[in-house]
Parts: sequence; C-alpha cells; structure tokens
Amino acid sequence: MTAHIRRGGALISGIRRRHVWKSILRALFLASAVYFYFTDREILNYRAIFERGFNAAFLWVVWLVLVIEMLSRIIPNRQIAIGARKHFACSYRAADPIGTNAAEISAKSENMHKGAFKSALFWFAVSAFIIFVLFILGMLTPGAIILFTLIYAVADLFFIMVFCPLRVLFMRNQCCVTCRIYNWDYFMICAPMVVFPGFYSISLIVLSLIVILRWELSLQKNPHFFTGKTNASLRCDMCKDKLCPKW
Repeated sequence: MTAHIRRGGALISGIRRRHVWKSILRALFLASAVYFYFTDREILNYRAIFERGFNAAFLWVVWLVLVIEMLSRIIPNRQIAIGARKHFACSYRAADPIGTNAAEISAKSENMHKGAFKSALFWFAVSAFIIFVLFILGMLTPGAIILFTLIYAVADLFFIMVFCPLRVLFMRNQCCVTCRIYNWDYFMICAPMVVFPGFYSISLIVLSLIVILRWELSLQKNPHFFTGKTNASLRCDMCKDKLCPKW
C-alpha cells in the first residue's frame, strides 16, 4: 500500500514525494551539466566515456540512475506511479464500464492511438529542429546533446506534475494516470543521444525501447488495463498517487 503523510492539511502520497525528489535530482543533474558545459565540456563527452576515467563519474551516475528507473518500468512493482505500471496484471482491478458500450470503448481506444501518433510526430519535429539548429550553429556536440537529454528529463516530470502540452494538444486524456504514452518517456529522453552513437547512448536507447516494447505488447494483449472505463485502479476515486496538479 502506498504510504501517505499529511502536510498543511493535504494528503501527500509516497509516490508524489518520490516524484518531487526525482525532480530535484534531475534538476541537479541538469544544473551540473550546464556548469560542466561552460567550464569543461569534455566531461560531458559520452563518446569517450571509457577514456575519461574518474572524469566520467558524472555521466556514469546519470547512466545508472536512468537504467535503474527504466528497469523499474519493466519489472512489476508498486513503487512507481500507477500510470507507469498499469500495463502490469498486478495493477489491474476489473470494473464494469461506466455508461459506455463496447463500441464507445473501441472509439476511445482509437482516439488514444491517434493522439499517440500525433504526439510522436510533434516530439520528433521538435527534436529534429533543435538538433538541426545546433548543427547549423556549429554547436552539435556530445555535451550539447547531454544538455538536451537532461532538459527533456526535467520536462518529463514537469509534464506529469504540473502541465503536459501533449495531453492538452493531442492525447486529451484526463491525466497522466490514463496516458497512452506514459512509458514512452525514457525513449523520448534518450533518443537524441543517437546522434553520437556509442555504448553510452545505444545502451540507454535499447533499454528504453525494451520499456516501450513491454508496454505496447501489454496494450495489444490487454487493452482493458489502460482505461478507467475497465480498470478501476485508474479512476480518480481510487487514485493514491495524487500526482496531478489538483492535489
């Protein structure tokens, strides 16, 4: 059961507190990367990570944190948000559809897929544009890509806890709990590193693809896991995470 504490009269879930700490950690990573970029950007050169010795410690810490977080999306556990683990059978709680027939549920699913496709196109367009601009300006280096990656990492949690433009523009889901693309986040974070391929970038990208594969296979096999219409665990009155802004 998710732990809760009270602060200022409000109920704060253990999941939310972990997200706050994760946000702080990612912000510290980004701040450190900005500092290194303007002082010794070679520290951020992940292509030469095996040659840098102790100077590569920062990159290895970032790599390890990302790997651990991604593994938590593959292995069933209750220490991550319900939105990220709804593809696991252990997170499913059967519920009768609320005033909705099978055709309406199918239409809802189709809209989710369309929203996911539009979100992917938007992410690709933004990423490609930024990389193109960096290239034109002669600033396309591993250090710049690490900064780019960490900006995405910070934005990821901002989208979950504060405001998500993908939800508003394309997905139209009520909150991240029912988000069709919740576990696409690590691929979106890591994919820009493919510009400079090597062990560091490829290992993170491959693992993020495994996360997506596990997610998509579950979606195809168990689509009823992904909507509050059929999974009571995703309904507001059952939410224990309290990650959305209204909390």
